[in-house]
Amino acid sequence: MNDPRGTAFVYSGGLLDEIHAKTAHGLLRYSERFSILGMLDQKFEGRCSDEIISNCKLNIPIYKDFETACQSLNQKPDFLVIGVAFGGGKLPNEHRQVVVDALNKGVNVVCGLHEVLGDDPDFKIIAEQNGAEIFDIRKPKNIDQLSFWSGKILSLETPRIAVLGSDCAVGKRTTCQFLTKALNQQSIKTEVIYTGQTGFLQGFKHGFILDSTMNDFVSGELEKAILECEKESQPDLMLIEGQSSLRNPSGPCGSELLLSADVQGVILVHPFDRKYFDNFEEFKCELPTLIEEIELIKSYGKETLGICINCNDKDFNSETIVQETGIPAINPIHQKLSPIIEKIKNTIL
Repeated sequence: MNDPRGTAFVYSGGLLDEIHAKTAHGLLRYSERFSILGMLDQKFEGRCSDEIISNCKLNIPIYKDFETACQSLNQKPDFLVIGVAFGGGKLPNEHRQVVVDALNKGVNVVCGLHEVLGDDPDFKIIAEQNGAEIFDIRKPKNIDQLSFWSGKILSLETPRIAVLGSDCAVGKRTTCQFLTKALNQQSIKTEVIYTGQTGFLQGFKHGFILDSTMNDFVSGELEKAILECEKESQPDLMLIEGQSSLRNPSGPCGSELLLSADVQGVILVHPFDRKYFDNFEEFKCELPTLIEEIELIKSYGKETLGICINCNDKDFNSETIVQETGIPAINPIHQKLSPIIEKIKNTIL
């Protein structure tokens, strides 16, 4: 697969204000891979991105569909990027038309869903007829392209921090992004090890897509990405993006980062507005408390260095959390990261 880079429309299909449009949110906040010309979202047509999503890198116009965007901008993009992580990893039928519209215009489609759009017979024919390409970035690699864990990471001196969440879709990658910017501004050269499709789409240099990797090779691919980061970028610090959470019943994940990446600490993102795991409210699968999650991380022999608050209330009292845990706690969307950065500097740098 070629490396997709160029101009793009990002599709959020009426879901831009929902957490599962996190790929769209990520690209609006940071994108080195694509130059985003417009958003496609019928619910918010006529508005601009920073009216809906905070901390946008650029203020991007929103159009109702692909054709309207092309006409309004008097150009077509190189790519259409699917910006929503639809439930079950499949493209719902009601969202297929935008792919057809793009391919009919000879525009390449980039998709991070588990469903391989390039295998869809209808999409495949339209793409071939119009000279377009479908990039399924979550398509699993062949075994001969994957690496086993070697243990070489245990001798690596560059400190590493895992950015974990106590649930899915809580802002782990966004926290990585904000922390990286703040640390680099203090002359602490920091690199992100991405582990999801959005990190790849944003253009982070080092990483792999964890949930499209065969389980036996996850630790090895993680180690490989970290060692490559050390060799090629020589950072002072690495932040490793977490996926899912340690206790999420639909896909527990995180111990690989703690153990296989041999991290020196954890930043924990906790959704204070939630009682149950995302999408499992009907089963009453309760989230762990903040204290319970910190204790679980401690049982792995790792220290929680900071707590990032995911909460709709921008005036949420973080001082109560600090007093309860003794750990710096901030809302990275609304507050400066200084307390956590000082903790990092004083603990592992």
